[in-house]
Amino acid sequence: MSALNLAILVDSMRFQCRIRDLAFFEPSSAGDRISRIAASLERLGSGRFIIGLGPNCQEVIRIGRHPVRFGRPASPLEEHREEVIDIAVNDAALHGPREVSRLHCSFDTTDCADDQVRLIDEGSSTGTWIHPSGDRVEAGTPMLLESGTLFSLGPSGANMFLFTCA
Repeated sequence: MSALNLAILVDSMRFQCRIRDLAFFEPSSAGDRISRIAASLERLGSGRFIIGLGPNCQEVIRIGRHPVRFGRPASPLEEHREEVIDIAVNDAALHGPREVSRLHCSFDTTDCADDQVRLIDEGSSTGTWIHPSGDRVEAGTPMLLESGTLFSLGPSGANMFLFTCA
């Protein structure tokens, strides 16, 4: 298969798979979805958590004593770097970067209250944003998040997360 034909197939299938993903949720009611989410959240136990809300990361991530770094893998069009990320948010759907930087932000609990976490934007190209205010986190300047804070990697809000404590 030629590179052009392969590219056409990949482009078509990525679009179709996203449509299938959305269609998968359509038959279930909001009540059913909320019940499943609530059951999952009840099993978490105590601690600090970041919950991925967008299509590129829907994980529940526990934040413990060690820093956690968010970013994305390099696309095939980018040079590999030595930076290590803990949580991959792969929004490079078209084999090119979009909003998430390869090393985007990090979280730690140093000198934080039990219901807080420290967020540091690691110099990302599109920024880390607090919602609903739309404030951009200053790169390299630690910001304390309190339980219930919504934030996104990039300004669009497609890669949205919730920090919460249980």
